[in-house]
Amino acid sequence: RYRVALGTGIEVDLTATARTGFATFRFPDRTGYLAFDVGGGATDQSSVSVTASGPAELQGSATDAGFCGGPSSPTTHFAARFDRPIASFASWGEDGLVQEGVASRRTINTGGALLGFRLPPDRSLRVKVGVSYVSTTNALANLVAESSGTWNGDVLAKQARGRWNRALDRIRVGGGTTLQRRTFATALYHSLLHPSIASDANGEYRGRDGAVRTAKGYTRYTNISGWDTYRTQMPLLALLEPRVASDVVRSLVEGAAESGSLAKWELGGGESGIMVGDPAPLLIGGAWAFGARRFDTGAAFAAMARAATAVAPGPFVYPSHATPLDGSRWGAFVRRPGLDPYLALGYVPLDHGNGFIWGPAATTLEYALADFALGRFGRATGHGGAEFSRRSSNWRRLFNPATGYLEPRLASGSFPARYSHTVENGFVEGNSTQYTWFVPHDVAGLSRLLGGERASIARLDRFHTDLDSSHLAPHAWLGNEPSFGTPWLYLWLGAPWRTQAVVRRAVNTLFRPRPAGLPGDDDLGALSAWYVWSALGLYPAVPGVGGLAVGSPLFPSVTIRSGLGLLRIEAPAARSDRPYVHGLTLDGRSKATTWLSVSSLRGRRTLRFDLRADPARGRVTARPPSFPRG
Repeated sequence: RYRVALGTGIEVDLTATARTGFATFRFPDRTGYLAFDVGGGATDQSSVSVTASGPAELQGSATDAGFCGGPSSPTTHFAARFDRPIASFASWGEDGLVQEGVASRRTINTGGALLGFRLPPDRSLRVKVGVSYVSTTNALANLVAESSGTWNGDVLAKQARGRWNRALDRIRVGGGTTLQRRTFATALYHSLLHPSIASDANGEYRGRDGAVRTAKGYTRYTNISGWDTYRTQMPLLALLEPRVASDVVRSLVEGAAESGSLAKWELGGGESGIMVGDPAPLLIGGAWAFGARRFDTGAAFAAMARAATAVAPGPFVYPSHATPLDGSRWGAFVRRPGLDPYLALGYVPLDHGNGFIWGPAATTLEYALADFALGRFGRATGHGGAEFSRRSSNWRRLFNPATGYLEPRLASGSFPARYSHTVENGFVEGNSTQYTWFVPHDVAGLSRLLGGERASIARLDRFHTDLDSSHLAPHAWLGNEPSFGTPWLYLWLGAPWRTQAVVRRAVNTLFRPRPAGLPGDDDLGALSAWYVWSALGLYPAVPGVGGLAVGSPLFPSVTIRSGLGLLRIEAPAARSDRPYVHGLTLDGRSKATTWLSVSSLRGRRTLRFDLRADPARGRVTARPPSFPRG
């Protein structure tokens, strides 16, 4: 529920159901006006329509003009009902012309309706709005199905609060400060906001091929930001809500059957093509590893393997003129651009001439990690995948022994002369200094190339002197995904106290429960999920692997109710300034390790930490695993 008093003297009270919104407005006098800015939003609209469809009803739709230059242009339909009849109606278009009594159905990128109402003595106006990706008819049906029984916002708010309390109650924290508990609850809430439900109350949804279909036995989801969420948000969702995560994966797999390819960044049921690499194996493999298993693994593996082996013919021009892999509506999208040289050379060259490939070096690293996850998923589900596991070591082809960095490489095999390690050239939202650490599946192998554990630790120390830099700095940028895992790398180097210190510094200084309280774009819960994991003292450090790196918990007590069972985390001495682990037990048995498999946490388990203010430098712990062969 959200309430706000506007400077105009209007009071606003908002709540929601799964597919509808409910608003109560209280005006300063008995005449009220509402502007439905149908063409408004974060992106431009290619067309807008709005009409008064009844005495107290408004219907319309808005078609997106594309997201970040991508081809996805979903249409969102809405139906609104008011508890008072509409007294006056006007519409406007991008020319600003108000047309009294005329519904706007022009092709415009902005527009809406201005409605006037005569209000009762309490000066209130209530509005219900249903939305749908299928039709205004379905939008109205969603409204009827989910909120037709009441005009009482308190009732709907109570229902919404109950649903969210059940979701948030899966992790209970005890102790800590009010600010810490509020920050944690905010982060957990943000972690569970996405993906979005795409199927209507009757099960209908608009498929990736544009056809209206019916989801049978599952809820269809969309707004799936693969590159952003595979690291943190999807493992958390799979752990806490395995059925929801399974439906998200099934949505991806069904979408591939409809369109010919798994979505990279699905928006409104269509492919936006945004970001880099091939995140589907990492997203799906991570979901499987953390307990989301109610989907067709054979179909999932086949779709992922096809994307990892099928080279698109002809030139690739991103994003709107790509060579289709099939004839579907969303087929104009090459799943792995640059796959042909990647298969031939083991990397995507910086000077590859086959059209636009965003960040060939970052693309190579992402493909190698995706191959790693695909190989593990294939083995775990009995579908093979050895060839992908072999390709997971392709990251090594970018290591320049002359400089000690992972760098873009030319088709000739040479590295660019006088290359700067703090420019974005060849990378995506980061630079060579930051991406050199992006080998989560073989940290031990990376450390050897960097000169061994001692040299790697010293280099990581310099890297973490600033935790919130930028894509053009030689330091960590924990507000963006490429740096998410770097504080945890010390565990592989035998220096867990450094991970404990850096993660705690980030938790203490970079996150606050207020506007602009995050160090970067939340990216559909990815950054918030990083905080949740870090505050728990656990982290899914190797995408596609069912294991957790062990740090130190922020709170004295935590209870996690998940698909695995019940996990209690006890750290009686936990405080902001006590991040250092001097002892760890699992069900009373001492564990000299910084890695726990997901399977070891199944059932009813108690994880207990001995935390102190001084680092336990001499304590020997088993390192997390590396996977040099996939």
